[in-house]
Amino acid sequence: MRKTLWVLGICVLSLPSLFVVWLLAAAHWPKMDATTLGMPMSVRSSVAEIVLQKAGWGKTGLPSLARVIRLDPQNAEAWSRSCTWSAPAPDERVNLQACKTALDLEDSAANWNGLGRVQERMGDSCAAEESFTKASGKGSRGTAYTYVENMGRAALRCGQYYDARAGLEAAIDLEGRSAKDTDNWDDDEIADFKKDQMTDREYLIVALNRLHQNDLAKETCSAAHPDWAGCACDLDKKGDVSCAEAKH
Repeated sequence: MRKTLWVLGICVLSLPSLFVVWLLAAAHWPKMDATTLGMPMSVRSSVAEIVLQKAGWGKTGLPSLARVIRLDPQNAEAWSRSCTWSAPAPDERVNLQACKTALDLEDSAANWNGLGRVQERMGDSCAAEESFTKASGKGSRGTAYTYVENMGRAALRCGQYYDARAGLEAAIDLEGRSAKDTDNWDDDEIADFKKDQMTDREYLIVALNRLHQNDLAKETCSAAHPDWAGCACDLDKKGDVSCAEAKH
């Protein structure tokens, strides 16, 4: 009995790998697609992760995902991976459609965040703000920081300065809480964390200046750059923050 259960356990654990083999075979024998699409979604969704682990996150990754999507157009995980992994492309409309399809299949924080990133690259910061806002409302406590940070920055580029202030202050607050857990971080992680925290404060300075809240802007400058006499911060042509010490 124990041996039988052991064999059954191995078979169950092997199902995702076997399904990948099935997908590859289906590329040559289309009649197998009907059986493929009859598999439970939990098994079908695991294919995208396994394919990426095999292909890696390099140039072969996205074509491998595209192969899964071609054979299984309703594979939510494959579309989600394609959306959240999207990088600048010659035609960003392809990435935009991938994120919209992913959201139709799975209304998740990660997919909304992926959509927002694409919209920002397409120059639509106002639409991106809405997407990041939806992401922040659905994200867990551990991921909320990234989403509100993205929302605040997009709102600033969109000209929604009160929203920008709210999002950036929330991000800075969450960063402050995370700072308590840096004991197990290595030097590079701590350096990246401090740089990101400083950058959020610089974006906040821009928002506060545009709201003519000069006293708060000065306080934020003192927190971001304690050794500076003052901060002269603004957005560059790309919408990124640029800061220099203001001499008095």
